[in-house]
Amino acid sequence: MDILRLRGVGVSPGIALAEAFLTERVVFSGRTTPIPPARAAAEIQRFRQAADRTREELVRVRDTIQARVGEEHAFIFDAHLLILDDPTLKTGVERKIRDDHVSAESALTEIHSHYARIFDALPDETMRLRKSDVTDVMTKLYRNLAPDEGGAEPEVDHPTILVAHDLLPSEAAVRFSQGNVLAVAMDMGGPTSHAAILARSMNIPTVVGLHDITQRIRNGDILIVDGTDGEVIVNPPPAVRKEFQSKKDKYDAYRRELRNVAKLKSATRDDVRFFPMANIELPEEIHHALSYGAEGVGLFRSEFIYLQRDALPTEEEHFAVYSKLAKDVYPHPVYIRTIDIGGDKSLPILRIQKEPNPALGLRAIRFSLKYREIFRVQLRAILRASAQKNIRVTIPMITEIEEIGEIKLLFAEVKAELAAAKIPFDPDLPLGIMIEVPAAAALTDILVKEVDFLSIGTNDLIQYYLAADRSNEDVAYLYKPLHPSVLRLLRFVIETADRAGKEVAVCGEMAADPLPAMVLLGLGLRRFSMNPIFIPRVKKALRAVEAKTVRRVVHQAMALKSAQEVEEFLIEKLLIRHPEAFLQIGLSS
Repeated sequence: MDILRLRGVGVSPGIALAEAFLTERVVFSGRTTPIPPARAAAEIQRFRQAADRTREELVRVRDTIQARVGEEHAFIFDAHLLILDDPTLKTGVERKIRDDHVSAESALTEIHSHYARIFDALPDETMRLRKSDVTDVMTKLYRNLAPDEGGAEPEVDHPTILVAHDLLPSEAAVRFSQGNVLAVAMDMGGPTSHAAILARSMNIPTVVGLHDITQRIRNGDILIVDGTDGEVIVNPPPAVRKEFQSKKDKYDAYRRELRNVAKLKSATRDDVRFFPMANIELPEEIHHALSYGAEGVGLFRSEFIYLQRDALPTEEEHFAVYSKLAKDVYPHPVYIRTIDIGGDKSLPILRIQKEPNPALGLRAIRFSLKYREIFRVQLRAILRASAQKNIRVTIPMITEIEEIGEIKLLFAEVKAELAAAKIPFDPDLPLGIMIEVPAAAALTDILVKEVDFLSIGTNDLIQYYLAADRSNEDVAYLYKPLHPSVLRLLRFVIETADRAGKEVAVCGEMAADPLPAMVLLGLGLRRFSMNPIFIPRVKKALRAVEAKTVRRVVHQAMALKSAQEVEEFLIEKLLIRHPEAFLQIGLSS
C-alpha cells in the first residue's frame, strides 16, 4: 500500500496506531473503480436495489420517530424520501455507470461531490445547510449497495481509529464512551470544538482540520495518529511504525511523570494553597479527572444530558446523573452549570429557529428563562441531589442583575415545592454565576453581592471583550489572553470578589496553560478549573514558583502596552527566579 502523510491540527496529545473506521455519515471514497461495459446493466440494477432498501429504511425510521416523539419530529425523513426519489439523482448515477463504466459506488461519489459543490456555492446559509440532508441520504444509498452488510454501520468490537468528517457533541460522546476508540482524525473541527474537548478529557489522541481524510482512506487502512504534532500517516511501513512507537513510549513516560505530580500537594513554593479542578462533560470522566489530581469538578457541562436523548430528559434522569456526580466527587465540590444550549450547541428536540448570530442570541440563561418548565425540571433535580451538600449551581451567560432576580425567584418556588413534598435538599445550596459577558464583568461589584461565588469563563469573556472569534482563522490572532486590557479586567473581577469575601474560579482554557495560569495566580486566583489532562502540568508549574514573586512580576507587567511585551516580560522575570517552571512548560508543549 502507498504511504500517505496528512497534516492537520493536533487538539488532543498522544499517539495511536490502529485500523481506520469511517463513521456512517461519510463513506464516499475518492478512488474510482472501473467496470467492464457489459457489467453496467447489472451495476444499475444493484443501484436500484440499494435505492429500494434505502426507502424501506427511511420509512421504518420515520414511523419509529413518529410513534416515539410525534409527527413534528418525523418530517425530516419525508424530506429525505423526496431527495431519494429525485429523478435527477437517479438518472445522474445511472448515466455515470452506463457512460463512464464505473461502479455504482464511484458514480454515487461523483454525484455526491457535484451536489456538494452546488450547495457550497449557494448564497443563502439556510439552503447551504440542506447539504447535510443530501449527504445523509446518499450515505445510506452508498451503504445499501453492499447488501451483505445490511446497510447498517457494522459493529466494531476491536480498537480502531475513528475517522469522520465532523462529529456532533452527542455523537462524539456516544462513540468515545464505547471504549474502543484509540484516536480520532477529522476533516473538520478545531481545538475548542466539543469533540476536541471531549477527546482531550478522555486522553484520545486527535487531529482535526485534515480537510479530506474521509475521501482519502478506506475502512481497514492502518493509521498512525499523532495528536501532539498534528499528523496522520496512512499505511506506514515498518520503519515508520518503529519510529512512532519510540515516540509514543517517550510520550507515555512523560505522561506517567505528570501522573506522579497529581499525588503531590497543590501549593506553591511559599506554601500558598491553590485548588485544581476539572471541567467535565460526562459522569464517566470523574474517576479519570480525580486520577489527574482534580480537587473537585469546577464545571460540569449539563448539556450532554439533553443531547444524548431523543426526547427531553425527565427529572429522574437529571437526578440520577447529579446524584452520581455528588457521590463520586465527595467530599470535593461539584459545580453544575445549568443548560447552555444555543450558540454552537443546538437542541433538535425543540426545533428552535436558527438565529443570524447565535453566539449572541437565545442561549444559556436566556434560553432557560424563556423555556422555564425545562429549567424548573433541572433545578428540581439539582436541588434533590444537593442533600450531600457538595453541589453548587452555576448559571451561564449572566448579563444583568434582573436575570439573577428571576433565577432566585424560581429557586424559591422550587424549594417550596420540594419542602411541601418533604423531599430532602440543601436549603443553602450555593448559587453562582459565570462571568463571560463583558457587561457582567464590569458589574462585578454589584453582581457579586447577589450570589455565593463567581466563575470566570475566559474563553467567551476574552473573545467578546476583544471582539475576536477565536475559531475564525482570519482574526484568531487577536484572541490574546495576555492582552493588558484583558488582564486589567480579570484583576478587577478577581480582586472585587476577594474584597467581597466571595469565592472566584476560572474555568476557561486560560487556566489550562501554565504561563497564563501563573498570571492568574499573581492576580490572586486560587481556584483553577480545566480539562483534566492539563491539571498535572499546571500543578507542576505552579508548585515550582513562589506566589509572592509571581504577584510582584504580574503587577509590574500590568503597566505594559501589548500582549507580546507582557509575555516577554513575564518569561524573562520569572525565568530568572523559577527556571524549572519553564522547563516544565517546554516539556508539555
